[in-house]
Amino acid sequence: MKKKNILYIACALTMASLCSCEDFLDKDPQDKQTNDTYWQTETSLRTYAQDFYSSYFKGYNIDYTVFGGFFSGDNYTDDYINLNNANTYNGGYIYFPTSATTDWNSKTAIWKDNYAIVYKANVMIEKIPGMNISEEAKNHWTGVARYFRAMAYSELAKTYGGVPFYDKVTDPADENLYKNRDSYPYVAQKIQDDFQFALDNVRVDDTKRQVNRYVVGAYMSRELLYHATWLKYHGTTVGPTSEKVGDTEIKNLLQGAINGAEVVMNSDKYAIGNTYNALFTTDDLANNPEVIWYREYTSGLQCNALMSYNGPEDQTQGGVTENVIESYLCTDGLPIGQSPIYQGKLDPSIQKSFQNRDPRLYQTVADSLRIMSALGTKYTEGTSPTGYPAKKFLNDEWWAAGLDYCTGILSPADAPCFRYAEVLLNYVEARYEIAQVGGAAFAQSDLDKSINQIRNRKLTKWGDSKAITMPKVQLDGGNLSVNGVVINDPARDTDVNPVLWEIRRERRIELIMEGRRGEDLRRWAKFEYLNSEDENGLPKKTILGAYVNMADYPTISAKDSDGNRVLFLFDPEDPTNKDSDKGYIHYLREKELRIFKKGELNSERYYLRAIPVEQLTIYENKGKELTQNPGW
Repeated sequence: MKKKNILYIACALTMASLCSCEDFLDKDPQDKQTNDTYWQTETSLRTYAQDFYSSYFKGYNIDYTVFGGFFSGDNYTDDYINLNNANTYNGGYIYFPTSATTDWNSKTAIWKDNYAIVYKANVMIEKIPGMNISEEAKNHWTGVARYFRAMAYSELAKTYGGVPFYDKVTDPADENLYKNRDSYPYVAQKIQDDFQFALDNVRVDDTKRQVNRYVVGAYMSRELLYHATWLKYHGTTVGPTSEKVGDTEIKNLLQGAINGAEVVMNSDKYAIGNTYNALFTTDDLANNPEVIWYREYTSGLQCNALMSYNGPEDQTQGGVTENVIESYLCTDGLPIGQSPIYQGKLDPSIQKSFQNRDPRLYQTVADSLRIMSALGTKYTEGTSPTGYPAKKFLNDEWWAAGLDYCTGILSPADAPCFRYAEVLLNYVEARYEIAQVGGAAFAQSDLDKSINQIRNRKLTKWGDSKAITMPKVQLDGGNLSVNGVVINDPARDTDVNPVLWEIRRERRIELIMEGRRGEDLRRWAKFEYLNSEDENGLPKKTILGAYVNMADYPTISAKDSDGNRVLFLFDPEDPTNKDSDKGYIHYLREKELRIFKKGELNSERYYLRAIPVEQLTIYENKGKELTQNPGW
């Protein structure tokens, strides 16, 4: 066979030598597409566009990675202590990075991968006008390309602030390829232009699992809300060189977020249902009216491992914090520091503090203490270093039935990449914020369209039959009220308006462990919430876990057989006692694990990541300048 192949090749070469070299070079290959012959039909465009999808719709991923932002995959939050690969604290989750060269969440890949998408989108945009397809088709596919270009630039801007913006294919010999960074406000406006074009032109329905107008609107509401609020609370960059961004620019971006949200809200295609946990644990989200966009998983074809981390396995990646547990309201709609029905004032144990609470708490965290560092805890139960094991991504029925779905990389549960509830939360926050910069006044109708829709859910605790519905909120002057009682949270950040505080609370609770909290703290300029210690050097509840009184748990031990302490508790009433038998779980005990000093550049710089050093070097070698972010 090999000899025959050699003979065929020899004959082909001989025949080629008899042909005109010029004619041979002028002919297109007959066995594959070229850049000139490819751009013919919508099928070509659809095939070309598929490569965009894996970059932005990761879902739960497909292995033991950080689940595309879900569960332990969010970065920089006060909701979840992330231990980063079980036993280490470094890597950008507990510590902040120390230099521009630190491999911080693949920051170099963020630059390269998103600019690759920009180039690919620009190629598509430039080829479409010359294709022999309808104008409607041209507009739709141009909208798809501009949507993904907006997504790429949005990721770049969220990471680095201002970046070089290219809206056309740039020749490698063009000096413009090495231009310096455009300003963050300029890039944000270009992102909005792309989103708006896509919103106006992408089809309402373009077959299953393809981007449609409602997907565009949903992501437009998320991304433009981010950029508007980041620019409002930070200015053009970070540090002393940052300049205030005008209200007109902020208002324009917020209106874009509202426009995107309203396209989804006015479609009558989506609604809040009487489920919460099921949104993250079912094997078919195709017809769920709360789900706008999801990643599909199928047994035997492609599955994920997230359910095993919420079922049989110890949650060695980290655990839910006491801080976020305390942010859940009581069933009367009031904060725990105000509600008369809160049972955890004198005894903040799980048994007491979990009574009379927002039912989403019961569908997010197990209502029993399971401590990873305590001896005597059964492995099959699953444990957490904070004592609060997450169950948001566990299907209780599959788990009770002993199905393999709950082990290894075998879960067929679809991942909700974008939920209707987030659109409503993006809308209400954008409406509040735009009212502060010259937009129409914030009104009760804004709450009724958003938060009160979410609170219409009727949810039950696992094993109970009684449904719980959270009370609706009412606008009461400069505050919100429930059932005639003005909400007055003693834990409120006094720099945040009471109405905005409650809007942010609802967002935190609804979207916990879905990859939004880290971005929210970044855009609100609130990294001080992450600090592991207070002004006296004592641990804050952002770094602590559940309250434990060892006398209540005779079957578990805080010490090993040699008398060495394995479970450490911090007792606020006796903070110097390092051998306390009651208090909040203090798993991470190193001092100054996470210290952010507001107003100091060495801290403020973390709101933007460093421009990758290799990119600076490329520019320098070309005799060009690419400016670095302040503080790096």
